[in-house]
Amino acid sequence: MTDQHHSSDQPRRPSAGDSVSDSRLVEAHSHLARDKEEPKEGFSLLPIVVVFIFCGFGFWAGLYLTRNAAGFSPSAFDLNAPREVANDGPKAFEPDLAKGEKLFLQQCASCHQANGLGVPGAFPPLANSAWVKGSEDRIIKIVLAGIAGEIEVNGMKYNGNMPNIGAGLKDAQVANIVSYVRSAWGNHADPVMDTKVAEIRKAIGSRGQYSPKEILEQHPLETK
Repeated sequence: MTDQHHSSDQPRRPSAGDSVSDSRLVEAHSHLARDKEEPKEGFSLLPIVVVFIFCGFGFWAGLYLTRNAAGFSPSAFDLNAPREVANDGPKAFEPDLAKGEKLFLQQCASCHQANGLGVPGAFPPLANSAWVKGSEDRIIKIVLAGIAGEIEVNGMKYNGNMPNIGAGLKDAQVANIVSYVRSAWGNHADPVMDTKVAEIRKAIGSRGQYSPKEILEQHPLETK
């Protein structure tokens, strides 16, 4: 029993079958090595095409930004920034009715309506209104300080309370709103400049709302 156990611990001698298996593995490896595609010299066409496409896109993006970024100036995207008279010249305000309409819809249309007709018995119309046409000082003061009390517009009386919406707006914004109102819905009056708004704002300060009597004493309604 001891001799049998001792003999089992001895290393196994390689047989003829093992040699056959090894030769088969070597042969299979040789076949695989012959079938594998040899690396080619030079550059692959696909990566070069991708590089050219990427470079072309970068060139187009740079050209687009150069033409449309307005010198990368933040004021270029400010709806209320003055327009440039010339590329290299000084900036000057120019009333913009499109900006004025947008601001009117945001600030005023809830009462006076988008069509300027107001609400009968509640909010007076701005369409074809003598309060809007004529003196620019009158409408600017009303926008800056507000107005409260009974007024008559186009033969109808209104007793409302308009807040000082212009107090929280820039001079250019007020000028654009007033210019839009004075040109829409049958109104034919000159536009208003931001310098005029600044002049009146400085003159009236942070006063309270006007009464209709007070504003008409300063700026009577024009008659045709």
